[in-house]
Amino acid sequence: MLNSQILSDQELFQLTKAFQLDSYSKNRALELVASACLSMLIEPGDRMAGALSQHLGRINLLNLMIEGFQTSKVMASLDASQSTEALRQTFADLEATIFDSRQRWLPRLSKSRLTQSLNQCAALGVRIMIPGDSNWPAGLDDLQYAAPAMLFLEGNPATVSGLETAVSIVGSRACSSYGVQVTNRLVQNLAEAKRPTVSGGALGIDASVHQASLEHGIETVAVMAGGLDRKYPSANFPLFRRIKSHGVIVSELHPGVAPTRWRFLQRNRLIAALTPTTVVVEAGIRSGSIRTANNALELDRDLFAVPGSVLSGNSAGTNALIASGRAQALNHLEFFATGRDEPIGALESALAKRAYDAIRELGHPRKLEIARGAGLTDSELTIALHELMTEKQIIEERSNQGQLHYALKYVQ
Repeated sequence: MLNSQILSDQELFQLTKAFQLDSYSKNRALELVASACLSMLIEPGDRMAGALSQHLGRINLLNLMIEGFQTSKVMASLDASQSTEALRQTFADLEATIFDSRQRWLPRLSKSRLTQSLNQCAALGVRIMIPGDSNWPAGLDDLQYAAPAMLFLEGNPATVSGLETAVSIVGSRACSSYGVQVTNRLVQNLAEAKRPTVSGGALGIDASVHQASLEHGIETVAVMAGGLDRKYPSANFPLFRRIKSHGVIVSELHPGVAPTRWRFLQRNRLIAALTPTTVVVEAGIRSGSIRTANNALELDRDLFAVPGSVLSGNSAGTNALIASGRAQALNHLEFFATGRDEPIGALESALAKRAYDAIRELGHPRKLEIARGAGLTDSELTIALHELMTEKQIIEERSNQGQLHYALKYVQ
């Protein structure tokens, strides 16, 4: 039960009644308040908050905060839940991390701020979603300790629960006409398979993704880096209104919270987590879209990048993703229309897929290195390499010493 120091039963009812699913549930009210408090106290991606929430429960964690969040009490709660050793493996100096978290979180603990935020959500018609809700997007659970404590939404909340075949598309704000053309074609093909899109609502490629999605009649999700009353950029306000009517706008941050550089970077992890596939259309070497690509790889998502001119700075990041083997080259936009995220000439056998993955990971390996990396016998590797060569997925190269190496072939 939530410590009565923060809210009475009547206050709890008044504060959460707008966010109940059907009839009033005190248990849901408590979870809503606990989640709202946690999201108010922490910055996006705070893994200690996520770890404590999962091992102690959000309500128990909030009670510990209300009681001063003393390290000894937190450790006693972890011991009681038999979670201490598991967390020590993640946070080497667990006590120090808890103490540092207390310094960050407690100054933000405010009943008046909580009340103001939830009342503002109700007044604005902002919906709230917490982990465990039926519409909670399953992909966010893959973020584990870095998952958001709650989501704030404008538009149709069911959209975020139907992203199993959706594609996240990101790219440069200062995009080229080539980038816009590729984006429009890509979204058109996704529309043929009725596959939703996710992007960040920014200028450039993001805006093109959302606009093309609306034009082709598929749902689109815009993920914000600040509160939903602080949408950015203001130049896209007309676009945001259209998205709200035909998709959904999402944030993990309370109303009033400003978008900052850190929050933009952390927002990218949500874009990558929401869908099974991410495409980078254009990106400079230091682009935020490269951060999204890295998030996708960390989450074991399919990652594609659009090849571009070597003369264009906008394609330097995407070309680097392809050259390093981190992303598959998106040479054929049409294959997304099939609903299968596999390149033209996709590999059929498990042996070929294992060999392909080993070559991608190792870079330019020899046969012995591929066999070791893929766990294949000599005869199995021979079969796999034959299929890869037949499907024009790899090329053979000889070193200066005459040794035969293999590399992925991106341009067919």
